[in-house]
Parts: sequence; structure tokens; C-alpha cells
Amino acid sequence: MEITTAYVGVGSNLGRSEDIVAHAISDLRAVPQITEVQSSAYYLTDPVGNVDQDRFINAVIKLKTTFSAEELLAVLHSLEKKYKRVRTIKWGPRTLDLDIELFGDHSLESEDLTIPHPEMFNRLFVLTPLLEVLDDDNVFKDEVIKAERSLAGSQYIKKLI
Repeated sequence: MEITTAYVGVGSNLGRSEDIVAHAISDLRAVPQITEVQSSAYYLTDPVGNVDQDRFINAVIKLKTTFSAEELLAVLHSLEKKYKRVRTIKWGPRTLDLDIELFGDHSLESEDLTIPHPEMFNRLFVLTPLLEVLDDDNVFKDEVIKAERSLAGSQYIKKLI
């Protein structure tokens, strides 16, 4: 059984966002096929897209799993459903958003899933917390650092204590 290190972006801007993010991380820790769950700090960030909405709480979680990428995605979608995520407006407000950013050093493109996440390198709210938990030997590390540096100062992001 192969164990893969995955990086999952977490976001919320509806309800008690910090609590929702913390509870979702706890829920992931309770899944037997997921171990060594480590979270970055939480960040307050501006939303993406042209939708009028509140700022987000964002983080990135590093975890180890025996799931395939598709199986992990199904678990993440079930958690979004548990926290009453409604998909009505693209890039609209949400109680919980969970995205697989990286899955080992795999690249994958299917109807339901693209890895690395296709928007990851354009979003400080992913790159900055990702660098806190990213393994030094990750094949994408140099690209993540370069993208984060190029976006620095162009998007609002504030580390929460």
C-alpha cells in the first residue's frame, strides 16, 4: 500500500470560518487512511474573482494517505458537504473549500481533478501557507518559491496569530 504526501488547501468565508477550518482539520485526522496531518498557520485573505464577499480564512494542510488522489478528493467533497458547502456561484462565498494542491510528485489531469491545482501558482493564499508545510525535497518547491516571490505584495494576505 503506497503512502503519498498530499497538500490540501483549506478556505472558508461563511459562518465561523476559523472554527470550520479547525473542525475540518480534526475531521481529516479522524480518517484512518490519513495520518500525520500538519496545518500551516491561518491567513486572512481577499477573495478571488469579481464576487462581492467577505475575506477568507485560508491554510494548507500536509498529510500522508493511502488513498488515491481521486479517493482523497471524494473524502474532501464529503467534508465540504458536511459543512453545508453550496456550489452556486463560481468563486463565490463558501463555508468550506478543500482543494488538493499537490499529491506526491504526481501530475494528473482528469475530468474531476487536475494536480498540481491549476490556479495554485497564481494564489498567495495557497503559496504562502504551502511553503510553511512543504517538504524541502518536494519536486515543486522551487516553482512554489518563485511564484510566491513574484506575487508578493500583489494580493492581500495577513497571517493570523
